Amino acid sequence: MKNEKMSFPLDRLALVLSLAGVVLGVLIAIVGRMIEQDYAMHGYGVFVAFSVAAIVLGIITRGSPLGKTALITSSILLIGSLGMFA
Repeated sequence: MKNEKMSFPLDRLALVLSLAGVVLGVLIAIVGRMIEQDYAMHGYGVFVAFSVAAIVLGIITRGSPLGKTALITSSILLIGSLGMFA
């Protein structure tokens, strides 16, 4: 019998949300530029939404290494992006 602790799937989801938010935000802004529209704030909104979700899931799963990684990564990216408005 295995007594190994199975990885909670929410920690992986938190990390994926953290990284996917950056990629989707940039892609939305790039596509907006290609069709001559300004979708930069829409892309930023997607990034913020994904980052907040990743932070919440990272807090919930902070006992696992992936949960801590997602929490730290999302927090740093979100705080760093606020410098854009300062």
